[in-house]
Amino acid sequence: MSKFKIIRSKLKKKTLTLKLLFSEKWYVKSANKYLKFIGIDLEGKVKWIARDVKLDLSNPSMIHIGNETVITSGVIILVHDYSIECGLVAIGKQDPIYESKFMKPVFIGNNVFIGHNAFIKPGTKIGNNCIIGAGSVISGIIPDDSVVIGNPGKIIANTKEWAEKKLQNSQILKGNKRKE
Repeated sequence: MSKFKIIRSKLKKKTLTLKLLFSEKWYVKSANKYLKFIGIDLEGKVKWIARDVKLDLSNPSMIHIGNETVITSGVIILVHDYSIECGLVAIGKQDPIYESKFMKPVFIGNNVFIGHNAFIKPGTKIGNNCIIGAGSVISGIIPDDSVVIGNPGKIIANTKEWAEKKLQNSQILKGNKRKE
């Protein structure tokens, strides 16, 4: 990204924070525009993305976020990994001119919930209707309708079966009225 675009991006992010103070609806609409502006591949509209989510901007076009997705605070999404540099130095194969890194896209499907402080590693593909638990470290392929928790992330339930149990146990509270 050019220096001008980086400065403009930072100003837009500060503006988003101000918009959140006045109206959640205004913030969400602006956040979707901001994500597109910085180059994130959006399918439809993100339902919610916390203002402190850290998106890897080394190549934002490698991040795909599906429709109706919720990304809560503290989440980190990376598409690069410089760990190979350490390994190449260890075996004496470091490139003397260039830094070495992996670049792998991240795909987040539709209707996904990513909990607080989750970490999404490069090359991760999260299917539709998935729930990623708080603090989870996610890599690889997560199939549709999976509930995943832990470090490393492990599938612990099917989203549909999990939701049916919660519904039967009356563990659902009504939140705010939907805003269209």
